[in-house]
This record gives sequence, C-alpha cells and structure tokens, in this order.
Amino acid sequence: MAILILFSLLSGIVTVLSPCVLPVLPIVLSSSASKGKRRPLGVIAGLILSFSVFTLAISQIVRILGLSANTLRYIAIGVIGFLGVSMIIPQINQWIEKALSFIPNLVKDGHKEGNGFWPGFLTGLSLGLVWAPCAGPILASVTALAATQEVSAASVIVVVSYAIGSGIPLLGIAYGGRSLINKVPFLSKNLGKVQKGFGIIMILTAVLIALNVDVLVTTWLTDSLPGGLSRVLTAFETSDAVTKQLDAISGRTDQPAYFTVDEEELFAGDALPVLAVAPEITGITNWLNSEPLTLEDLRGKVVIVDFWTYSCINCVRTLPYLTDWHDKYADDGLVILGIHTPEFEFEKDTQNVSDALQRFGIEYPVAQDNDYKTWRAYSNRYWPAKYIIDADGNLRYFHFGEGKYEETELVIQQLLAEIGAESDEDLSEIIDKNYTTDQTPETYLGYGRQTAFSSPENAVSQETYLYTFPDSLPLHKFALNGQWTINYEHVRADEAGAKLKLHFFAKDVYLVMDSEQAGLVSVELTFPDTENISPDLDEAGQVIVDQARLYHLVELDEPQEGEIILTFENGGIEAFAFTFGS
Repeated sequence: MAILILFSLLSGIVTVLSPCVLPVLPIVLSSSASKGKRRPLGVIAGLILSFSVFTLAISQIVRILGLSANTLRYIAIGVIGFLGVSMIIPQINQWIEKALSFIPNLVKDGHKEGNGFWPGFLTGLSLGLVWAPCAGPILASVTALAATQEVSAASVIVVVSYAIGSGIPLLGIAYGGRSLINKVPFLSKNLGKVQKGFGIIMILTAVLIALNVDVLVTTWLTDSLPGGLSRVLTAFETSDAVTKQLDAISGRTDQPAYFTVDEEELFAGDALPVLAVAPEITGITNWLNSEPLTLEDLRGKVVIVDFWTYSCINCVRTLPYLTDWHDKYADDGLVILGIHTPEFEFEKDTQNVSDALQRFGIEYPVAQDNDYKTWRAYSNRYWPAKYIIDADGNLRYFHFGEGKYEETELVIQQLLAEIGAESDEDLSEIIDKNYTTDQTPETYLGYGRQTAFSSPENAVSQETYLYTFPDSLPLHKFALNGQWTINYEHVRADEAGAKLKLHFFAKDVYLVMDSEQAGLVSVELTFPDTENISPDLDEAGQVIVDQARLYHLVELDEPQEGEIILTFENGGIEAFAFTFGS
C-alpha cells in the first residue's frame, strides 16, 4: 500500500506540469493577491477535500440530490465568479468574511478575522467540482471502483494522496506569487489594484470554464506538447508493484491483474497454476437456459464464468467465441455460465435478457446477477470478464476485456485434457479488429454519468426542457435539440422531431435505446468520406426501436471523424449510452 500511496502522491505532484492544471492556475494565483495571509491555504484545503469527495462519490451525490453533475459544476462556477467579484468590490469580500465567521468559532480557530482562510476554502470547494486532472492508471482505476460503489478505505487514501500531491505545488505557486508581490515595490504599493486585476481574471476564468473553453485549450495543448513525461509516469503507474496494490484495493490479493501464459507452455500442459478456490455463484435472481446451478454442482466439469451485459458492445464482440466454444466443447465437459450483470436498470428485465439470448444465439446457461452479488464475490470490475475454473473448483485463468481468444481456448483445451477429454478441435477463427487511441470514449447520456453534454442550455434533470444545438459541437461531445427529459440513466425524446447530435471519431457507432412502443429514428451522417453501411438501418437510413438493446447506427470502411444527427420521429424513445468500435 505504501508504494501505491507514494505513486499517487507523485502523480498528483507532476499534474502541475500538465496542461490539465491550466483552468485552476488563475484562481490559485488570485489567492496570492488577497490580503488574507491564509487564503492560499484555504483554497488548496478546499480543493483537496472537494476533489476527493466528488471523485469517490459523485454518482451517489447526484442520485441523492437529483441534480446532474453538470448542474453542480455550474453552481461551482457561479461561486467562483462571485468570489472574483468580491475581490473587485471589497465590501462584498468583507460580507463573505462576516458570513463565514461562524466556522472558525465552531472549530475554535484562533484567527477569526481577516485571514482569508474560509473564503479561500469556499473557492477551493468549488474548484474541486470544475477541475478534471489528467488521470493516469492509478486515479482512473480508483474512479472506476467508485463508479461501481466499491469505495474502500484504501480507495479513499489513494485519492486523497493524489489530491494532496496536486495541492503541494499549487500551494507553492500561490505563496510564491505572494512573495513576488511583497518583493516588488510597485505591486506591493498597488495591492488593491492587483487584487482587482486578479478578480477580473478569476471572473473571466469562470466564464471560460462555463463555456468549456478550458477543455478545448487543454485538449489542444495535450495533443501538441511532447508526451515524454506522461509516458514515463504511466510506465511507473503500470508497474507490477503498483498494479498488484490496485488489485488489492478491489479485493484481489491472491492473483495478478492479468495472467498471461505462453502458448508453447500451454501445449506442454504445465503453464496453469492454481490461483485460488473459485468463489461460488450466489445471489442470482433468475436463471435462463438452465435450472439453478452452483460450482459445487459442476465439479468434474471445466467452467467459464463470463461476466457480461447485453448492451455492452465489448461484451457482444466476445459472444461469437463463447457460443463457438460451447458448440465445440460442451460434450467434452465445458460449461459456460453467462453471469449477466446489468449496467442499466432496463437490463434487469428478464424478457430483455431472454430476447438478447435469442438474438445472439446463446444456448448455454445465463444467470441474472441483478444485485451484483456474484460480481462482488469475484471482486470483479470489468465488462466483459472471463474466469476459467477447473474440475476441482479452482480458479486457473482469467482475462478482462476483449482479445486473448486463442490463449483462452488453449486454456480450455488443457483443462479438459486434465479430465481426460482430449480435443483435436481447431482454434476458433479470430475476427480481425484494429483499435485506435483516438476513438471516442463510451458516452453516457443520463445525468448520473454525463460528462459530454454540450447544448448551450444547462442540463435540467428529470423534467421536460427545450434544448438547442450549439453553433459548433466539439469532438467527443453530444447535444440535444427540441423537448427532452434528462433522467439518471437516459435521455427521453418528449416530442416527435427531437434531435440528438454526436461528434465522434470511430468506425462503428452504437447506441443503447428503448421505447415502450415501437418508434422510428432517422440517422443522418455528416462529413465522413465513406458510405454508412450499418446493418441496423433500412434503405431510408432509419432504425426501428422496438426493444431495449444496442443499436448499430454507423459502420464505415475505416475509423474517421464524423457527426451523426438522430431525429426521433416518435416521442417517448429513450437513449442511454453511445459505444464505439474501430
């Protein structure tokens, strides 16, 4: 754990050298011009606290408050702008100091007046909501754990260490600016004017953040500047020592994050150690294609426990291999258990899952893990994830995500050989897939995990609201036009003709949609160089939404940049998340 904390601290410290720190620098520097000597300390303390809390618990917070993360962000921007105004108008600053004077009384702070700590703390609290640092593997892993509500004491320590690391150089910058002001006579004699100047900068910064200009500038600088420092840090963060401790946070204390083997060793039959006794299947709400099963029932068989969900494109792309393995090896003693663990609420519906099994040709047993009990028993945190268990109930191999199909099939053959089922089957043919690092990331539309909303209007949660498209939509962003309701997991078109636009870079674009009654969505694609050949579209470029599933909206010859405009010809259609392929 000590190594992980150290690298989290170092990751935070070097954040000051990345473009991601630009949005907070003007606000941090403004604290150096304040008369309150402890204002910089308050800013950094507030930033550390709010960044830690919102990183670990943003999903729970927005669910409890019924507000989107964007709404909270705009509230924070408003606070920052107001505090900028207070630096221009001293009377407002005095009023804020007086209004917050009860806090030092509560905590028995001996410096009650004029030290600026608490106004600075309020600024820092707001900063934690608008600052999105360049997260490396450490912070990204912990954030993913938090998203699945698996926050632990270790997760808290890692995030707080990162936040403290980020705060150390920022605090140095703030006090360095104060020292410079004190040493330069012109600045020290005109402190009032300097403070007002920083107040104006603070207001302008808040406006630019509200307009997402900070994101555009940060993205441009990140793409333009050399990436040597980032590569070095990533190499450290993905070292074996750090990876093992990240696994320990999620409960994986007895196995590496990725267990890889050599194919020649697999053929020799000596490459599969016993990793652990496999956890039992538990808490299943319903079984499909089978009576209820346990691993104890399946002793003597080789078992694949496959965590998946039917609207996840990464999961869907693994299904041809799983169904092929079932066809080839079921008679030899292989049992595949599809543990369907839902990402969205509608994926808990048994009929929806049953329809998906028919659609994908799945005949092996599938268990609905709607309460995440088997997911947690395996300390799993990925869709898809495969765990292979031998005839004695021992975990012998696992793999997260797509790929490693040949290796996985060799593992199946070796474990079957251990029970005397020698197979002469050829390995399944690999479907060639090339991936690009420029591909648009998975994009959630509901306010619970919404980060890419770019209509000019603020996102209003859980009520009908009129939205418009922006003049220009940034890459990897989406916008709404017409009457929409933004709910926790999805957006709903509340009128015929409502539109949704996405600016993407990918070869394939998929969207999870649902509708109580069959609805029609027209798909218009702008500025790609090739024809859209998606199999889900009819000749008119339309798709019928008649069940909750993943719809394939765009298929191009190669990955490229484009915009897709969806016109919802019927009200009541719900859209959940975009996923992509290349």
